Amino acid sequence: MKILLLNLPVHTPTVMPYSLTMMKSVLKASINEDISALDLNAKYHHHFFNDLYKRLEEKEDYFSLLNEFMKKTRNHYPQISKSAITGEKPEGHDFLMNKILESKPDVVAISIVYNSQAFFAKGIIDNLTKNGIKVVIGGPAYLEKIKTNAIKLDNYSQLISYLVENGADEKKEMDEVILDFNDYNKNHYFTKDIIYPIRTSSSCPYKKCAFCTHHGNIKYEEYDLSYLKKTIQKNNIKKICFIDDDLTNPRLEKISNILMNLEVKWWCQLRPLPQIMKILPKLKKSGLHSVAWGIESGNQRILDYMKKGTNTDDIKKVITKSSELGIKNTVYIMFGFLSETESEFIDTIKFLEENSNYIDLISPAVFGLQDGSPAYSSPNEYGIKNIHLEKRTLLGDKIEYDISKGLDQKQASKLKKKYNGTMYKINKVPKIINSCKEQILNYDSLNI
Repeated sequence: MKILLLNLPVHTPTVMPYSLTMMKSVLKASINEDISALDLNAKYHHHFFNDLYKRLEEKEDYFSLLNEFMKKTRNHYPQISKSAITGEKPEGHDFLMNKILESKPDVVAISIVYNSQAFFAKGIIDNLTKNGIKVVIGGPAYLEKIKTNAIKLDNYSQLISYLVENGADEKKEMDEVILDFNDYNKNHYFTKDIIYPIRTSSSCPYKKCAFCTHHGNIKYEEYDLSYLKKTIQKNNIKKICFIDDDLTNPRLEKISNILMNLEVKWWCQLRPLPQIMKILPKLKKSGLHSVAWGIESGNQRILDYMKKGTNTDDIKKVITKSSELGIKNTVYIMFGFLSETESEFIDTIKFLEENSNYIDLISPAVFGLQDGSPAYSSPNEYGIKNIHLEKRTLLGDKIEYDISKGLDQKQASKLKKKYNGTMYKINKVPKIINSCKEQILNYDSLNI
């Protein structure tokens, strides 16, 4: 049986796809079949934006090129969605289909992580089934409107069961799972040094932030770390972005123990809790290069209201300590959380200015209500009124709502635009890194 795993366009191709890589590794450990992974997103961008890749090879300034690359791709993407919505083939559909059919697969499994992948997915799935190829889809993106001719599965166990039911030879004992990124062409990624995405846990150990849906409301589970060193050695990894939603202190210490003598630089996302300060020196010694801190607000009432579990005094101490150790600090900021006033908005701007010496990059966003978040589930608690859904063709319904007090989304967006210049002045690394945060790992290596 020939099983082909796909990552579809369109999303920024600066790192290899983790979910596809893990899927292949689990399947290889579980069944005796011909399994390969194909990153069509990377191939698509390398094909249609090849002039920028050539300029990258000619050693032009990477971050200037990345900025140009992002502008060109963002201008290009709306044409893809427009074509798909009107029932036409998006530009590149035939190119992608040819790449798939060259492999002569019996089963195609598609990992759909980003909603933007839906615009190619529908046509690809329909075309594959017309060719008599079985199609399986899964992932955290909205799948309901594209699954008509595919089997939707929720996890690797279900996928293995499906393949065995359709003739795959299941191993008597599962082999060790070690990530293997060797299916991908490194030249197809718009990056300097290759940065490898790795996840060591599912969901989030905290899972209380009122705005958040990243954890998917599933149980927090830590993976066995025995594979980590072997994965690094197998792929000759020098730079890692840990894509875990959050990491606890005990988990961080275990990871740092593994990385300590491997000469690896790494990035992760954390909440700025005071207890982390005691282990930051050890993390730095093990290669911790940069952290994206979930700060969200510089106003304590807002932090409490969003159930962030942090306070502004501790946040300042944490990012100060981190910066003094030479760790680069990205700070996630969320403006316009429910009931936030203009004065409280300004509190966050003041907090950023007062702590500007310890901040390398501000990553600002404006709050938007999402299905699955605690705020969505308890609208009365957060002053949300008149929730209604705006239908969309391939994507999930857009959530519209009113609020009883505070800044609405338009007002918060307008204020954010007003203060963008203030925030940009604080940044010490190119702001384009906000579009692919792991690329802060490549900043030092370029001597900029």
